[in-house]
Amino acid sequence: MGLLDAIMKNPQMLGDVAKFASENPQIAKAAMEMLSSSKGSGGGLADIVGSLQSGGLGDVVSSWIGNGDNQAVDPGKLADALGSDKIAEFANKAGVSGSEASTLLAGFLPSIVDKLSPKGDLPDAGGLDDMIGGLLGSLGR
Repeated sequence: MGLLDAIMKNPQMLGDVAKFASENPQIAKAAMEMLSSSKGSGGGLADIVGSLQSGGLGDVVSSWIGNGDNQAVDPGKLADALGSDKIAEFANKAGVSGSEASTLLAGFLPSIVDKLSPKGDLPDAGGLDDMIGGLLGSLGR
């Protein structure tokens, strides 16, 4: 399933992202860049999911992909799985401390991954990057 299909089936997703972005533009921009495979060194959504899976959070991440309830993730375990470089880069771009960065990511990654994978498939990088590029543009790059 493509990203456009996911959005069509859940139009509230764009509203949620837009509201968060308008209230927290610097944090939203940092998050979008982290999820984009063509921005920064975050590696993109697929790489983030892969890092979490290989970092011992496979069961948690699996709950986010597809149907069912999303398991919460401990910010410390998330930081360990993503690595200090990704957390520090996000924190720097978001203008928050490392511990705040881990908490923010633990709060929104389950929802974002869930909404982008309603049938158990992550969106292709091109479609996701197009959407993120548009959102970054609206945040005033």
